[in-house]
Amino acid sequence: MNSNTSGAGNVVLEFKDITVRFGAIVAVDNVSATVNAGEIFAIVGPNGAGKSSLLNAANGFYKPANGQIRFKGKDLVGLKPHQIAKLGVARTFQNIQLYLGMPVIDNLMAGRHVHMKGGILQALVRPWGMKEEAKNREAVERVLQFLGLQAQRNIPVGTFGYGIRKRVDLGRALCMEPQLLLLDEPMAGMTIDEKEDMARFILEVRQATGIPIVIVEHDMQLVSDIADRVLVLDWGHAVATGEPAEVLRLPEVIAAYIGSESAE
Repeated sequence: MNSNTSGAGNVVLEFKDITVRFGAIVAVDNVSATVNAGEIFAIVGPNGAGKSSLLNAANGFYKPANGQIRFKGKDLVGLKPHQIAKLGVARTFQNIQLYLGMPVIDNLMAGRHVHMKGGILQALVRPWGMKEEAKNREAVERVLQFLGLQAQRNIPVGTFGYGIRKRVDLGRALCMEPQLLLLDEPMAGMTIDEKEDMARFILEVRQATGIPIVIVEHDMQLVSDIADRVLVLDWGHAVATGEPAEVLRLPEVIAAYIGSESAE
């Protein structure tokens, strides 16, 4: 994993007046926010607040009805997910999308696709047949060691529980050597101990690489512990943005969460 730390305060990712619609349903309503170099930026809110929809717009899965999303000055709206990945944006998903029948190391190798001239299939079928293979294998080995997955390297991912699968998903994203990391509920479904491990890995990723990390998360205590800034969404609207200690005690933020819990 390479370090490419930038000075904090420089805007790396910008959402400007973003609206995402699905027919008559407005999932994200005129939201603006910025993510600075080197920071952990959390997007929080009740279920259905629009958190994942905003993330999906950032990496090209959803096309906003209006607004701009810029990554290092380049407009992302209209680009396809693989084009955005090539720009250095890596993503994990709330519903893990791994190759469950394949071993951990091959799942991580799939994360190297943006660096492979011959493509994923050629690399997996003929793993030592391409000139860049040694470099790709070295990158994967570094991530295996970083996330403590050496013992699981040759075991199919489908044999593991949720905690290890989430770690492999993070590892695959890191194998892209991204310049921006988007994590969609990386602790969902985990035990307390697994959450603590994942939080530690996220902090260590930031320390080792300096890349900005955007996290969609429900766990407010976790957000308070690891995020530099937080954006609170409710019913697609931006309620507040700022440091967690200040934002999470605002009356409007508390009302959004209490209202959601009452409705449930």
